[in-house]
Amino acid sequence: MFMRVISTGSTKGNCYALQSSTGEIVLLDCGCNYKKILRGIDYQISNVSGTLLTHGHGDHTEAFKEIMNAGIQIYTNDETVEDMNIRTGELMKGVPERQPFRVGSFNVIPFELPHTTYDKETNQLVPCSNFGYLVGHNEMGKLLYMTDFEYSKYNFHKMNIHHLVIECNYCEELVDKTEANYRHRLKGHCSLSTCKQFIKENRTESLRTVTLVHLSGQAADARKIQQEIQEVTGDNVLVQIGRAGLEVDLNLCPF
Repeated sequence: MFMRVISTGSTKGNCYALQSSTGEIVLLDCGCNYKKILRGIDYQISNVSGTLLTHGHGDHTEAFKEIMNAGIQIYTNDETVEDMNIRTGELMKGVPERQPFRVGSFNVIPFELPHTTYDKETNQLVPCSNFGYLVGHNEMGKLLYMTDFEYSKYNFHKMNIHHLVIECNYCEELVDKTEANYRHRLKGHCSLSTCKQFIKENRTESLRTVTLVHLSGQAADARKIQQEIQEVTGDNVLVQIGRAGLEVDLNLCPF
């Protein structure tokens, strides 16, 4: 069982693949070129059981039409389904928050994460419906996928998370306050300090891997982020910066 980073970041788009020992695949977002996704899963498109979509921004949805046309069901929140102008019969469905469902052999619980977007008419920041996902599988235990959020209103300490795939978008001291996207970055993305605090409050001895994703190209120091997160997790946890092509071993069993 492993996770492969297919693409990550605001400009390159976000897509990650969970693959079991049987070859079954679940995609986390589909925000890059469809051909890149195909290459990232070794063209095993028929093995994809479903796609878990966080929200409707282009860096998470770019290939959604091709994914649906390939016969793959996309799961997300109702607001995203509406925003994407999905027609009856198309393979994107809204699922209720905090209600478990299955995607093939994977168990999934979606939960709300606060995100923002710009209103097209007023150009003001407004809330954007956004899901995180708690994904379970007997080969990997529990994986938490969280991206594009200012903070989490939920605590997962009692869940004994094994793997964390979490946005660490920016270092506060590197943010350019004059950038056009300044307010959205602060209100719609996870800072290094927020990421550290979340891990402090939620880590247990079960935690095995942390993969840091969706880093800003302008406001993130990858070396600093990895070092400071490693200090929080301790040496027994594998902390990595998500980059295209990275494979993360998720197996609970050592052989």
